[in-house]
Amino acid sequence: MEIACGCRCIVCKSQKLTGNSFTAPDGYTDIHHTCRDCGAHFDHLDGTVFEKCEICHFKT
Repeated sequence: MEIACGCRCIVCKSQKLTGNSFTAPDGYTDIHHTCRDCGAHFDHLDGTVFEKCEICHFKT
C-alpha cells in the first residue's frame, strides 16, 4: 500500500514509499516503509534502515 504520511526516504529523500503498518511489542502502531525509488527499507519512527526485517519479511 502506498503511504501518504509526508515521510521521505532517509536514503534518497523520495516520497514514493510503500508501507507496512503493525503493532509493535510496546503496543504502539508502527510503520516500516520501503522506498519505490531506491529500495531502502526503514522504520517510520526511529529511522533504522534494514537489510533484512523479520517483522515485514523484507530482504534486500
